[in-house]
Amino acid sequence: MVARLLLLLALLLPAPAAADTLEGSWALQMGGAAIFRFDLAKDADGKWHGTWSKPSSFASNGNSFSHLKGPPKKVPSMTALETPDGIELSFNDPRPGAVPDIFDFKPIDSDAVELVYVGTDLAPYTLDRVKAEAPLGPWDAAATYSREAPPKEPAVAPDRPAEDPPAIEPGTFRLKPGAPVGR
Repeated sequence: MVARLLLLLALLLPAPAAADTLEGSWALQMGGAAIFRFDLAKDADGKWHGTWSKPSSFASNGNSFSHLKGPPKKVPSMTALETPDGIELSFNDPRPGAVPDIFDFKPIDSDAVELVYVGTDLAPYTLDRVKAEAPLGPWDAAATYSREAPPKEPAVAPDRPAEDPPAIEPGTFRLKPGAPVGR
């Protein structure tokens, strides 16, 4: 009887959300060096916050990183959004005209997280759990740190060449009555 009650209670208690397993520190590692570290935590109100530790300057195409220079800088997250599978954090990019960097974090297991750089066509990254305040680097300023990007899907060739749509004669073009015009 007691065992049944305990089982029933276990079923009624809410299971931890996937995002809860994201708390901690996660590093993007390439070529034996930690390139980035993300420290993810919930505050007392249950809201997510993150800190992105990264080189003070670097060059990258998303799959390789070079010219990494320190000291590392820490960028606090601007906004956080809990998603069905994890969390999405945005970080300010202070360069003139730049938009915030947005990253989507999803747990893979207790020691790995998938990171998607939102708004890019880059393949997801795998981040490894590290100790809080684990140092970045070591970096060799002359080295290029690369990941092997997953192969892209081959483009499917159409069975026949695409046809141009028929041209519309300017004098014959008419909108349907009630059709929206402009925005």
